[in-house]
Amino acid sequence: MSMTDAQISAFQNASGVAPQSSSTLWLSLVLVLALLWCAWVMWTAYRGWATGSVRFGALGGSTARVLLTLLVLMFFTLS
Repeated sequence: MSMTDAQISAFQNASGVAPQSSSTLWLSLVLVLALLWCAWVMWTAYRGWATGSVRFGALGGSTARVLLTLLVLMFFTLS
């Protein structure tokens, strides 16, 4: 459902930015936070593997789950 011209005008007057710019900002913020979370998960899994407390198979499973989560999130946010 798209915004009417009156809604777009009201949004721009109230916020000072266009609705498209606001949408791009929020989507970018979500994706950046998701990428940071993925990096944290991978770093933690690697540290566990390097110290011997996590098996290589568990590291591979964590990698696959993180990549799948990131792909699904990107599919829904960028489509």
